Amino acid sequence: MNNIYKDQLEILRQRIPIGVRHGLILLEKTDGDLEKAEIQFQEEMITQIIHKTEVTKETATRYLKQNNFDIPRTLKSIDEDRYTLSELILRKFKDKKEEALDKIMIAVEEKHHLKRKFWLIFDDLKELDPVIYCFLTSMEWLNYESWESYGTALSFNLETVCEQFEKTLELHDLSFSLRQAKDIQKMIDDQHKTNEGIHNYITANNELQNNRDYLQCEAYFIAQRPVLIDRLYELVKNNMDKFP
Repeated sequence: MNNIYKDQLEILRQRIPIGVRHGLILLEKTDGDLEKAEIQFQEEMITQIIHKTEVTKETATRYLKQNNFDIPRTLKSIDEDRYTLSELILRKFKDKKEEALDKIMIAVEEKHHLKRKFWLIFDDLKELDPVIYCFLTSMEWLNYESWESYGTALSFNLETVCEQFEKTLELHDLSFSLRQAKDIQKMIDDQHKTNEGIHNYITANNELQNNRDYLQCEAYFIAQRPVLIDRLYELVKNNMDKFP
């Protein structure tokens, strides 16, 4: 440490949140003038905030003073005032769309005080805004499919979800494919209903897993899942006023 400015550095660090090295650099530039060093520090911080947020100098100065010139806290404070919760989530997870959607879903549930019985009850969602209704039902079905399986998800509010895929998300081919898979599943199940027991359930399931049309439907869903995520992501972005 440069002992010439040791005392000034200690005083400067009591005034502003500055590191040792940075403090010494400023004191050397200002020949040990504490007032000038503090002013230069503030100007540097203001320039950083303007560069990162594009706010005015007055706004940057105000937020920095409110947060004791702590850059991370200042940026967070500005973002919280400029953006909604959903916007902040989209900005933070811009490269992880599905994670962003999951977090927004939690925010929507909290905002509307929705209650679960492990899974959301779709009938409880009907009074919500149509965009929110589409978002929640689609996300819940996707989460159910991930948790359970594709075949099991065909029996989880499928008609409601297909209607949303068609009407709001314009995924008509995906909706058709899911309905087709459901029909194939029902046809095979009905063929084995006359016989009871686990053996017949296994036989029906094996037949289903060897049905070419059913497997094509499942493969189509897997291929279209990223498209569905993209559509839901765009749904949120284009309707930010409806989300928390």
